Amino acid sequence: MSRALSSLRARVERLGFRTLYRLADLTYALGVATPKRTVAGTYWSHEPTNPHGDDAGLAALDRLPTDAVVLDVGAHVGEHAIPLALGTDRRVVAFEPNGESADRLARNADRNGLGGRDGAGIDLRRAGLGDANATLTFYRSTFSKCSAFDRESATRWGASVAGTESVPVRRLDDLVEGVVDEGADGVGTVPPPDAIKVDVEGNEAAVLRGATATLATHRPLLVVEVHEAAEAAAGDAKAGGEAAATGSGPAALREWLAARDYAVEEAEDVWICRPEEA
Repeated sequence: MSRALSSLRARVERLGFRTLYRLADLTYALGVATPKRTVAGTYWSHEPTNPHGDDAGLAALDRLPTDAVVLDVGAHVGEHAIPLALGTDRRVVAFEPNGESADRLARNADRNGLGGRDGAGIDLRRAGLGDANATLTFYRSTFSKCSAFDRESATRWGASVAGTESVPVRRLDDLVEGVVDEGADGVGTVPPPDAIKVDVEGNEAAVLRGATATLATHRPLLVVEVHEAAEAAAGDAKAGGEAAATGSGPAALREWLAARDYAVEEAEDVWICRPEEA
């Protein structure tokens, strides 16, 4: 009986996701935008839902100064980037490797009067971040939030691969001014961050490893959405520089952060990580 119920639940979830993403395709095709109320303010979006309206990580980021620099890694369609930038002098640099999601982010930003790479607003970079510089195949999923650099992740929840594209992946340490002299080819430098938000469907540890020098130099606030797939990625994370972290998954990631003097506050699957005082 439990196996039958689990199978039924999985089918219902897949149907729900399929319906949601088809509705999103329709709202973007028709140009329908609606106001989204969040803990960081109200903005307009072509998305049919508002999944981060009461997000604890978004609330933590919104408490930053109104001229802060925020790096949004895995920006999707702007659910964090837009409310954080709107009505402020913040500069939000949004990294999004999924071409379709990046296009939608740009549309939502334009709908709110945001955009451009000069000064405040949203600076969109069509690239991924990781722990090595490379050009990788990105698998665009029929469920956009499942899109990933591996086929298995892109076909979760009954989704399928809608297409592939070659995407630059860079270490953040090779992009941040004051850490490196020039930005890695084709992506460009970014200003020193006051905060970094990471939501990359299981590759959180790789993004943070590629930002080790940035964390040490600039001590930004970190807001990390921890996914189950992070267990494999974090398993080989290094704690304290060269020594391998014990355990796997979130425990290893927490140990890695602790070794760099970051305190972790959990709010469900969002970690708010603050640098500890020396």
